[in-house]
Amino acid sequence: MTYPQVTAPQPKGRTPGWLPDTVAGGVTTLLLLVITAHVPPGPHGRATDVLGYALLLAAGGAMGLVRRQPRTAVAVTTAALCVELVRNYPNGPMWATGWISLAGLSWQTSRRTALAGSAGMLAALSVCALATGSDGLFLPLIFIGWSAAAILSGDALRDRRRRIRELQERARFLEQTREEVALRRVAEERLRIARDLHDSVAHAIATINVQAGAAAHVLDRQPEAAGAALVAIQRTSSEVLDELGAMLSVLRDENQQADRAPAPGIGQIPRLVDSVGASGLKAELIDEGPAPDVSPVVSTAAFRVVQESLTNIIRHSRAREARVEVVTTAGSGLTILVSDAGPATVAGTGGSGVGLRGLHERVTSTGGTFEAGRLPDGGFRVRAHWAGRA
Repeated sequence: MTYPQVTAPQPKGRTPGWLPDTVAGGVTTLLLLVITAHVPPGPHGRATDVLGYALLLAAGGAMGLVRRQPRTAVAVTTAALCVELVRNYPNGPMWATGWISLAGLSWQTSRRTALAGSAGMLAALSVCALATGSDGLFLPLIFIGWSAAAILSGDALRDRRRRIRELQERARFLEQTREEVALRRVAEERLRIARDLHDSVAHAIATINVQAGAAAHVLDRQPEAAGAALVAIQRTSSEVLDELGAMLSVLRDENQQADRAPAPGIGQIPRLVDSVGASGLKAELIDEGPAPDVSPVVSTAAFRVVQESLTNIIRHSRAREARVEVVTTAGSGLTILVSDAGPATVAGTGGSGVGLRGLHERVTSTGGTFEAGRLPDGGFRVRAHWAGRA
């Protein structure tokens, strides 16, 4: 499918493309006329007449075609120089137009085209020089050196233009790559925030659901227990709302610094384990090894593993007890184990597995390994491990 070409409007005040060529042709023609008028004819030469001035006008006007139509410029100057040789006009500045036209041909086309144009001009001028007996073979030799200098000059200009174009393309490529990297980082950050939202909201909703059911069950018989359940619901919902507000404020404010709401880490695991007690799940925390020395991303991933695993136990298992193990080694290795001993509930057997897939992606993206599966006695265990620095 081809798309119509749309010409962008020319900015006001911008010089039209044809104006420099017209100025170049006009100035060159004026210089040729003025200088040639002061050049006397040779001993056996012919004074510049009307035809001679017409040739000057043609050669000078051809200089306005060098940039856009270099082949036409070479043809016109070649014809003008041949007539000048045959008519034996004074050797004036018109010879420079031949050199300029060849240099322009080399600059705007290719070396092969420039060599072909130079050979054609050289052949035509040599034939005319030999036919008129002008300096024998000396003049053709001058033509050869003259053409070579013009081609080399055009090559230098063409190479410089190619290098400038390559630098511009490289700059555009680097700019495009920089934008793509920035977009990819934004997408990765949004994915991280989405995972955090899922983990936080799922854990809070599971706790609120259990507490709400317990409150409804004992509201008439044990108002005190119902009140405690409602307090737990209030505390859990307040915490998740605070975390949601911090995350959403970062998304809405482009100038918001990332450290405004620090992400949870290993240090918050004891509080997390204690908070699930309000939902009726008795969780035991076992902390083995020295104080963990891990990166912030690994610390946050470890917290989310514990949070999501406890949420799954509350939602999908009839177990009333869970075990959380945080094992660290001197080499900064970290292992998180979360297990329960109870069978899955009927409603919980058909989980979508989105939470476990999210945990697997989170752990592996931070350089760890993740395992989750049923135990022989009917329970379920989640294991995340990060190797320590060597």
